[in-house]
Amino acid sequence: MDLRFEINGRRVDPRNIGDALTAAVMDAAAKEIKRKVGMCRCPVHGKGPTVVGKGRSADRMTFAVEGCCEKLIEKVKRRL
Repeated sequence: MDLRFEINGRRVDPRNIGDALTAAVMDAAAKEIKRKVGMCRCPVHGKGPTVVGKGRSADRMTFAVEGCCEKLIEKVKRRL
C-alpha cells in the first residue's frame, strides 16, 4: 500500500512537519489507514492500493483511493 499526503498541492511527509499537532494528526491518520487497508490486495491483479490525502491543511483533508481496477478501489473504500 502506498499512502501519501498533499497540502496545498505539495506532497508532504508527516515526519517532516514542523507543527507538532499537525504532524500528530497526520501520523494518526496514516496509522489508522494502514491498519485498515495495509494488507489489502486486488483479488484479480495482486496489487495494493494508493491512498492520497489532500487538503489545505491536515484538519481539512479528504482521502481518495487509487488502484489497478474498480474491484480493488471498492474493497478499500469498504474497509475505510
